This record gives sequence, structure tokens and C-alpha cells, in this order.
Amino acid sequence: MAAPLIPFEEISLRDENIIGAGFYGRVYKTEWLGRTIAVKVIGVGMESQQIEREVNQLSNLEHENIIRLYGISMHGNMFHLLEEYAEGGALSTLIHSDLPNYTLAHAFNWAHQIAKGLAYLHARTPRAVIHRDIKPNNVVLSQQGLSLKICDFGTVVNLATSMTADVGTCLYKAPEVFQGRKYNEKCDVHSWAITFWEILSRENPFKHCRILNSVVLAVIGGTRPPVSSIRNDCPEDIINLITACWDSEPSRRYSMRLVANIMNGALTDAGPFEPLNYNP
Repeated sequence: MAAPLIPFEEISLRDENIIGAGFYGRVYKTEWLGRTIAVKVIGVGMESQQIEREVNQLSNLEHENIIRLYGISMHGNMFHLLEEYAEGGALSTLIHSDLPNYTLAHAFNWAHQIAKGLAYLHARTPRAVIHRDIKPNNVVLSQQGLSLKICDFGTVVNLATSMTADVGTCLYKAPEVFQGRKYNEKCDVHSWAITFWEILSRENPFKHCRILNSVVLAVIGGTRPPVSSIRNDCPEDIINLITACWDSEPSRRYSMRLVANIMNGALTDAGPFEPLNYNP
């Protein structure tokens, strides 16, 4: 299913409504057909493969924990991706802010929702879909922190696609990707584990490594973020789950489907999952 082509005249973009900017372009908040949406504006150029990848993948995905693509529009030499708006912004911003002081229930529910979204991707037929860049900056929050959605699908591939080591974000990348070995969806499991550690610790992974090459050598050598930084109220079995999921050997990591089931079972003991009073 191709993404609908939207006439550019239907959207209005103003500089005061820019809500984000990155390597590929800017993101605007605007109104379209009575709903608030986000519009990702990307220039045509060397990033066209990533744009095509994101459009093609999001056009065929429908899950509560995957950001929705409403359509695409072209204007001049710019692509405009009309996507679901998440008022809470990137999870990374909340993790590394002073407030609010979110609970274990929030941490567990967010990790569970990421796991559900990844399990959905990995179960796609006829071939598993791999995100390859799971991190707190690529998931967004809405409904006062109760809903989480995976976004940024420019690195997504399926298992029939030739793999490359030059993809993803260094701090979250699995060792087999660094090494240029053949890899599969288990690389997302590793990234999920690092992300969950970051949610539970509110620290940046490998913060003591001053250069990226130090991170590469550390990960390949088996070093992982310290479990001692994880909050004290986290159960030991969840810590064991995280360490199993960032194991150096991909075959020993759990599947995302199993991770989602384990996290679902852990939600009851984590306490009430309540809206957060943040100011997006």
C-alpha cells in the first residue's frame, strides 16, 4: 500500500511551529483535516534512500506503538511526510530532564510498548522487519506519557536486504553490527536492552567513553553499561532480562516476542501507571 499523495496546499507550515530539527530537516506541528499532525520536511538529495525507506515501511505498518504516516507531499525540492503527532516529544528528553520523576511503572510500560512495537516488526511476513536504530530519541510519547510510539524508520530493512555496519547509533549498536558480521533482528533486542537501561538509570550509556572508537572497542569487548546505575526498586529478574538481551552472542538474546510477554507479566507488580504532568 503506497502512502497517499497530499496536495501541498492542504498543509500550512510556519517557522514558529518548528518542533524539531535534525540531519535530514525540520519537523513542524500543524493542523490538517481537523487533526494535529507533525510534518517532517526533508530536502531531496543524498538522503533520498532513507526517505523512500521510511515512506515504504510506514505505509505498510499499523500498530499502536508505531508512528502513523498519513501521507506525503512534494513542494519544490522538498519531501513532506505527514505523520502522527506525539505531544510529549522524544522519550530521551524526558529521561534526561529533572522533572517529572517518573515511576518504575512508567519505565516498565515504556519498555513493554517498545518491545511490542519491535515484536510486531519482527513478526512481519514474509520477512522480519528490523528497525536498526532503537534508542530513546527514536520513540515519542503522547497521552501524558501513557502512550509510546516508535518513529524514525529511515534505517529500517527486511531480512532479505544486504546489511551494513554503517547504520544506527553507536551507543546502542550491537557488537555484531560493529564487526560487520551477518546480523538479524536480534540487533534490535540489544538496542532495546541499552534503551531500557537508560530509562531505568536516567544516565547516558558509555558516558565515560570520550571518543566513539572507545565505545566500539568496549561493546565488541563485552563491556555494557553498569547495572549498578539502575534504580534500586528494579527487580533482579528484570535486570537479568536486560543483561540477557545485550549478550554478545545474538543467539542467546531473547526474542522481542518473549521480551514483550515477560514485560507484560511484570507490569502488575510495578504499580499504577498514571499520566505524567509534563509540559511538552
